Amino acid sequence: MWRAVAAASAPARALCRAPPPPRRAVSVAVSPAAGLADERLETRVAGLGPGQPVTLRAVAADERGCLFQSCAHYRADSRGELHLGTDASHGGDYTGVEPMGLFWSLAPAGMERPYQRLVPRSTGTPMKVEMLVHQGHSLPGAIPGTVVAKAEVERWFTAPGVRRIRLKEGGVRGSLFLPPGDGPFPGVIDMYGDEGGLIEFRSSLLATRGFAALSLPYFDFEDLPKVMKEFKLEYFEEAARFLQRHPKVKGPGVGVIGTGKGAELALSMITFLPEVVAAVCISGCSSNTVADLHYGEMTLPGLRFDMNKVSVSDAGIFDIFEALDDPTNPANSPCTIPIEKAEGHFLLVVGEADRMWKSSLYAELAIGRLRQHGKENFELLSYPGAGHRIDPPSTPFCQAKATTIKEALAKWEEKNGQKASEAKEVKLYGQIPPVERMDESLSTLVNCEKLSLSTNCIERIANLNSLKNLRILSLGRNNIKTLNGLEAVADTLEELWISYNFIEKLRGIRVMKKLKVLYMSNNLVKDWAEFVRLAELPLLEDLVFVGNPLQEKYASDQKNNWIEEATKRVPKLKKLDGILVIKQEEDEEGAN
Repeated sequence: MWRAVAAASAPARALCRAPPPPRRAVSVAVSPAAGLADERLETRVAGLGPGQPVTLRAVAADERGCLFQSCAHYRADSRGELHLGTDASHGGDYTGVEPMGLFWSLAPAGMERPYQRLVPRSTGTPMKVEMLVHQGHSLPGAIPGTVVAKAEVERWFTAPGVRRIRLKEGGVRGSLFLPPGDGPFPGVIDMYGDEGGLIEFRSSLLATRGFAALSLPYFDFEDLPKVMKEFKLEYFEEAARFLQRHPKVKGPGVGVIGTGKGAELALSMITFLPEVVAAVCISGCSSNTVADLHYGEMTLPGLRFDMNKVSVSDAGIFDIFEALDDPTNPANSPCTIPIEKAEGHFLLVVGEADRMWKSSLYAELAIGRLRQHGKENFELLSYPGAGHRIDPPSTPFCQAKATTIKEALAKWEEKNGQKASEAKEVKLYGQIPPVERMDESLSTLVNCEKLSLSTNCIERIANLNSLKNLRILSLGRNNIKTLNGLEAVADTLEELWISYNFIEKLRGIRVMKKLKVLYMSNNLVKDWAEFVRLAELPLLEDLVFVGNPLQEKYASDQKNNWIEEATKRVPKLKKLDGILVIKQEEDEEGAN
């Protein structure tokens, strides 16, 4: 009987027990929430169930709106917590304990063009990264589970008080970054590789660490040479002297840091210029390459690339690892940089998995040459698993560099069995990796009448001067912001397809006297003052303009007729946005 009473009373006792404490809401904390881009972050998740599987995801967008993301799989500990500094990822874009893995593994999202690099174009605004915690484990590219927590992080490339000064000092171009304070500061010249232009983010970070850093472009910027044809060391000498003599820079000499072609130029600078006393060479070659280098009466010829030694993977990626001329061949000895003449110090940095070229071998050759002359003024940092581009800590890496026009043409010739120089139509659209520059190799297309470079990552129209027969040019779905560069084909171009770009101004369009067809939908033209420039084209008859802010504004307002307003300003149009334009005069004639 007592057993029965006890059994009957058990539910009552259970009802009297205190309820378990409620589970905390899931939270993710990232510290610091706003900090420098080369600083390590602490990322913690709390409020999960013991052993609960989650996917952590990072999402960011560049200045052009291209979306990048990364993900990793984790399991909470017995307290329902995660710490990326001590807990290992079990899958996703990386595995193991990687406190900054979500940042360095950021890659283009599935809907974006692959092999784009996430680097800041401007150092004055932060890169904003959203950190998300999703239920369960979801594979990269798959639809993730429900978001249970999120936070936003700002990654800054410059610190408060750092000054940026744009230079046009004599022949020197670039940007000088000065740390806050009176100084003087150690001075360093910063150069990148064959992508050309002005790249500032490493210089601005160096300034935050106390260096007076000169970001030095050497081609494809302002009035500098457009292509890497030949270089004069006097330009770099002028830059070194400017920096050395700057009142905020302490002497007696300055340093140089360079990547790729920039590293090779750094070797030449420390060898020949007494102002340069230290060189950091990242993934460089110990011989001069591609472009001849002149200094007074001296010339270092450049090693060349043999396109017959370029292979193409199943994914369409060029492998140029074996393509550069062998620097150990005695016939190429005139290209060797005589670094044994340098009095300063070298830091050689290489990635042992570099597939751009044999940077580990080139570092060994440089060290062997120094030791042969009794010199030990070097240090080597060699990183297993690292590739060609070794940037500041946690910079997102890229699996492959952009395709050059020369490489794209080689692939086209192999596919079509025809020389590109003889072809009337050349299609280079949708390259993998994408084309970023319209480089000098376009000059070979002397017979081309129709050229397609759509669906790439081109930012600027250039190097069309030799295309004297070009009638149709397709540049849709790129990153082009201006029409500068079209004047080279103004006498022949009849059709321009340039939709889905970032063009806001139509300045310069009036030189296109032969242009009949202009497809420029989904750009950024927003006012009539720009639109009316199209009236200066005497032969323009077919225009696609849908998706520009100006057109969208009028299309959304039922009181206005877009077709009527547009053709009133450009009266010679026969077709607008795919619709035949019927003039009032024609209607009246038909009525009679």
